[in-house]
Amino acid sequence: MGHPYRTFNNYLAEVFGARVYRVPIDAGFTCPNRDGTRAFGGCTFCDDRGSGAPTIKPELSVKEQLATGIERIRRRYKAERFLAYFQAFSNTYAPEAALKSLYDAALENPDVSGLIIGTRPDCVPDNVLDLLAEYNSRTFLWLELGVQSVFDRTLDLINRGHSADEFFDAVKRAKARGLMVATHLIFGLPGESKQEMLESVRKVATCGVDAIKIHQLCVYKGTAMEADYKAGRLPLLEQSEYVQLVADALEMLPPEMVVMRLVAEGTKDELIAPDWSFNKSLVHDQIDAELARRSTKQGSKLSLMTGA
Repeated sequence: MGHPYRTFNNYLAEVFGARVYRVPIDAGFTCPNRDGTRAFGGCTFCDDRGSGAPTIKPELSVKEQLATGIERIRRRYKAERFLAYFQAFSNTYAPEAALKSLYDAALENPDVSGLIIGTRPDCVPDNVLDLLAEYNSRTFLWLELGVQSVFDRTLDLINRGHSADEFFDAVKRAKARGLMVATHLIFGLPGESKQEMLESVRKVATCGVDAIKIHQLCVYKGTAMEADYKAGRLPLLEQSEYVQLVADALEMLPPEMVVMRLVAEGTKDELIAPDWSFNKSLVHDQIDAELARRSTKQGSKLSLMTGA
């Protein structure tokens, strides 16, 4: 049975007529809030993998990461089509020539059907968006712009190093070039109320993005948040609270918006809390059950949100 929202897997099946798998890559980038351009230390929730998947082997080249990732996924899922997912850190934070070399290396693999490029809204100047538009004209491409919250107070607190206005401006410029844009939101960031989390959803849902990732705040080893959590200064959402919030958020999203993620996860070697993150499928089932209990689905309350 399908989910009561539009999943990324279903969207990819619509586009390609087959199941398509993302192969995560660490291409050796950093971020402007790590190297001192904007700040130091990175986002307080981000570990030394730069939000990259645990399966990534950054010591390998892009070509090697793709080859080994494709082999692993093909062996496990009998997959045939793949997307190169530039996931770790900010994957547009380099000169054009360097970006082109990396993206071209990924597309040289005959099994790769397109690119997904994760980055920050302060790392997409017009010349980089023009470059991405060139790739978009000849291959499947999605741009992921993380924002996490639309409240500058929160962005400052978590050391994002950019403002909400920079995010909305980046979305506007990317959409003007015909790019498909996804964004990320985190529920449970320090000091945010339920109303503020849902206000972030409302503003993101109406700014023109095509897809969204929502996940709970997780505490990973080696992050700035680890000390706050261990000292009792960082309360986390309970599983039941999170399920309710996600159901509220899905009701607010346009039905055509793609839902790329609803639960963050990690291994027991890297993730400290919350414990319920280790049972991703159960959380998904509970979100579906909550929407069924309400007799709602993605977009059910969109008219109330927009005043239509």
